[in-house]
Amino acid sequence: MALLSYKYGMIMHYGMVLVRFNLDKFMAFSGLSEEETITIPWVLGGEARKEGERVIMEFNPDRPDLYSIQGITRAIRQYTGREKPDKLRVEETSLNISSFPPVERRFFAACIVKGAGVGSLLEYVIDYQEKLHLTIGRNRKKSAIGLHDLRKVRFPLRYASVSRDSEFNPLGGDGRVKISDFMKENDKAKEFGNLVGDMLPAIIDAGGDIISLPPILNSSITQIDESTEDVFIDVTGVDENTVFKTLILMATALSYPSGSISSILINGVKVPELTYRTLPIPSGEVRKIIGYKIKDEEIRLSLEKMGYILGERVMVPPYRVDILGSIDLVEDVLKGIGFQNVRKKRSNFQHYGEEDKLRKAEERVRRLLVGYDLTETVSSVLVNSTFNKIYGVERPFMRVVNPVSQEQDSLRTMMTPSLFQTFLNNLRNPYPQRIFEIGTVYGEEGESEVLGIGIADRNASFSQIKGLLVGVLEDLGIGEYKILRGEASMYIPGRVGEVNVLGRKVGFFGEIHPRILKDLGIKMPVVTGELNLEMIVK
Repeated sequence: MALLSYKYGMIMHYGMVLVRFNLDKFMAFSGLSEEETITIPWVLGGEARKEGERVIMEFNPDRPDLYSIQGITRAIRQYTGREKPDKLRVEETSLNISSFPPVERRFFAACIVKGAGVGSLLEYVIDYQEKLHLTIGRNRKKSAIGLHDLRKVRFPLRYASVSRDSEFNPLGGDGRVKISDFMKENDKAKEFGNLVGDMLPAIIDAGGDIISLPPILNSSITQIDESTEDVFIDVTGVDENTVFKTLILMATALSYPSGSISSILINGVKVPELTYRTLPIPSGEVRKIIGYKIKDEEIRLSLEKMGYILGERVMVPPYRVDILGSIDLVEDVLKGIGFQNVRKKRSNFQHYGEEDKLRKAEERVRRLLVGYDLTETVSSVLVNSTFNKIYGVERPFMRVVNPVSQEQDSLRTMMTPSLFQTFLNNLRNPYPQRIFEIGTVYGEEGESEVLGIGIADRNASFSQIKGLLVGVLEDLGIGEYKILRGEASMYIPGRVGEVNVLGRKVGFFGEIHPRILKDLGIKMPVVTGELNLEMIVK
């Protein structure tokens, strides 16, 4: 059984995030009954159960706002109508941070939460911090959070690099130590030291003391405890979106139910901005999916129960980082209604499935070509753009923005490059080599299913490839076709043909130019041909 266990009671189990709370403490904080605590998480898309004195809840990784005691309380109370969604606001302050970001962690964000009232919830606050580290923070690689008691923070602050000769008061340590010694001896430094370079990211206060070495450890100088009321939050990382997302999740959790979020000026820019995205109310999509007409009032009520603010459009809370589009709102409408309350609707028609015409034609072609002693190949739709030029491919190709390998940096716009790649992979195998492939190619008008045939043989000829393509057309029942003279730089002039059906070009074929064969190191004559099966079937 795949089970990963972490400190503070968080468990990742089959991709779900498990959180544990003392049941009495949870009910005291939330004001909810035991029944509501156990049943409502199921409606929200999670699970909950009681085990002794604890309640254990389980949520999908796309709802990090529900990993905290504050977040799940807010969601349940809004669902039960005990409180209405209210727009979060950010109070302005004149507190300033100068940021000179290190290369390793160049994105930095921070804010203040007043009235966080950590108190008896300290273990759950630390628990939530670790959950965010492990999930969206990718174990602190993408983002890491620092929590500080605001009373102990001396502004203005600086975010900059420090050398390993600097000194630091590590959290849980016995006093000031040299950073170089700390990096060798501290468990957290050993675990996360690979995320920093020779110079370490640091947050330095007005007195010159280092209050944090992100993403490794905070200083004991600003340590939070059960008496902490106001919290300074810093988030650093390598991805700007993740850093700000993490800050908002942490701040909106700590500020619930009665705290407030205050901004910080980082290089003169106010951070954070609590932006409410707006989306259309998905009334039509809801009705289409459930199959019957539902009142607009019921849709609006369901969205309010799920924590949205309603006007002419839906206002998405900034902590709902899982909402990407209208289909996510549809899902939440159904949760608000209750899946068990969606009326069943019997279909008033019958429909019998049938094999797709294109797939049927493809299978017919496969059987035919195997009978002609050709071997089917399957290759990637990604090809090397450098070889496209060698092949003489004249069509513009589509580049992959961030290719994993330079060997596969573009989408194929024709099947011939894939056939060539197969021949190149089999240079040491005996000839003749007679292959075909049916697959997707991509062009300006979209994607199409195309047949490609290639023969590498001493006796490969124009008439041979023409005969195979004609055989395919006639086997598919295409009687009205024309073979016309064609032109293509990859083929020998005068040895190129074009296939037309009902006045449209659906294919081409020919003998590959000796210049291309020489550049590729292929010592046998090669003929290739292609037919656009999708155009032919249509």
